Amino acid sequence: MNPNRISTIARKEVDDSVRSRLLWGIIGLVAVLTSFAAAMLQFVPGVEADALAGINGATELATLLVPIVALVAAYLAIAGERESGSVKVLLGFPPSRAEVVAGKFLGRAALVIVGISAGYAVSGVVTLLVYGSLPVVAFAATLALTALLGAVFVAIAVGLSALSATRSRAMTGSIAVYLVLTLFWDFVPQGTYMLVEGSSPTAPLPGWFLLLQSLSPTGAYGSLVTAVVSSEVGVPGLPALVAGAFPFYLEPWFLLGLLAAWAAVPLLVGYRAFERADLA
Repeated sequence: MNPNRISTIARKEVDDSVRSRLLWGIIGLVAVLTSFAAAMLQFVPGVEADALAGINGATELATLLVPIVALVAAYLAIAGERESGSVKVLLGFPPSRAEVVAGKFLGRAALVIVGISAGYAVSGVVTLLVYGSLPVVAFAATLALTALLGAVFVAIAVGLSALSATRSRAMTGSIAVYLVLTLFWDFVPQGTYMLVEGSSPTAPLPGWFLLLQSLSPTGAYGSLVTAVVSSEVGVPGLPALVAGAFPFYLEPWFLLGLLAAWAAVPLLVGYRAFERADLA
């Protein structure tokens, strides 16, 4: 693949998104909602909240918000042009199909990373103003992880887009991904635990339960946030939840590997389908 052609496609994706004000929409949405989630505990009667609670509130909201932002920003990256026929014009020039997929991913990922990072940074300022302090290292780590989660879901969306011949199929696939990986995934470990143990999950928990939780992108993100924040502010983290020895598959390096796989596999599958597709 030619890096220059990939970067040209990526820059065009970013330029088009900026002109359409998509970037500003992402920044505004993330800024408003994560800031609200970070500050709201301060105003709940009877709750003694601090800056760490504000960061946790922002990340919990990000678990629901970031995937849908990334999916909406990227699900038409290829399917939209394929349905309109403009992708045939693009492929009539030097870029190969692999370069198109790579460029679309890099451009949309850059857009989402910048938008999420800028919006999430606003919640840090709000946390500082509301609580009077901000654990800078913990906040910076959660910001980086939140941006990474956005990039992972962009990869999933671009992979789906490359798989889809029409806008409606890409939209249906994105909705299904959001529902399964973001809203319904928690039922998998919860239901499995109840079948195996005959009761609701309570700490200390078996390692396999936390692994099942972490197999989705949002689950891996949540586990990484717990690990990072706990190590920076000196509160119990994942090891305190696990019964027995701490398993390797809950280490941060393994969880980051899961997120990398969630980005790489959909892109590869989407590319292979796009490579074989008849665009005539």
